Amino acid sequence: MTGTPPTSRHGAVDLDELLDVARTAARTGGRTAAFRRRRAHRLFREDDTALHVLVDEARHEADRAIRAVLNRQRPNDGVLGRERSTAGCTDVRWIVDPIGGSVDYLYERPDWAVSVAAAAPGGTLLAGVVSEPAVGVLTEARLGGGTVTNDDPVPLPGTRDLARALVEIGPDGRDAAAGRTIDALAARVGGLRRGGSTAAALARVATGRADALWAPDLKPWDCAAGVLLVQEAGGTVGDLVGTSPRTWPGSGDVLAAAPALWGALRELLAEVHPPPTPVRHGLAATDR
Repeated sequence: MTGTPPTSRHGAVDLDELLDVARTAARTGGRTAAFRRRRAHRLFREDDTALHVLVDEARHEADRAIRAVLNRQRPNDGVLGRERSTAGCTDVRWIVDPIGGSVDYLYERPDWAVSVAAAAPGGTLLAGVVSEPAVGVLTEARLGGGTVTNDDPVPLPGTRDLARALVEIGPDGRDAAAGRTIDALAARVGGLRRGGSTAAALARVATGRADALWAPDLKPWDCAAGVLLVQEAGGTVGDLVGTSPRTWPGSGDVLAAAPALWGALRELLAEVHPPPTPVRHGLAATDR
């Protein structure tokens, strides 16, 4: 995927600079979250502290670490985050999830991630980084620059055969729909996996550790960075209405796959999912 740098009111956006900031912020947040992880797991096991309290504490600390990097290097930009959002006065807005996959995080399982993305006002994704600290993987991309994991460029390998495809399915609060999804896919694909972090799942699709992802009802911080990773690796991202080049689907329903698989998966999923409600795209429309 190629693209020219967007122009802001202050001139051309430096995509390499944004990627460097996103990388530093994601690594910093990942180190902070990893440092707290064992203590949170111990407290969860040893006393009656509620799961959400421990996760909130860890998220707050990782979020502060990420925002310290953003405030130091891009102090005038806005931030849209799971924890809180702040307005800015530039044409760049950061989309931050300090810990995605909270249950896996607390149980010391590897499927959690830290994600940081930069986007233009209309939702165009400019840079994105997903850090998976528990497995030592950092995957990054900038618009038009391809996808890199642990400093190695990665094309989207992916199978062309649906019957051999490993498909990730994201957490779905609609239990009936989740059951229908599993029933529809189980007999047609090679395997299904359901993890805790959508960002990590998208990073796996981008790097060939999975072939596709279906995850409905997402917020921008769940998927923005991971969407860019898949797109820049050569994959297709959209919802059941159509593709979403250079951005995430405004509906919040995300289907990501190698191009050879995307259409077939969309047809399968459309049989069991009603079409999403049309949503005007842009950061304001998805800041829910």
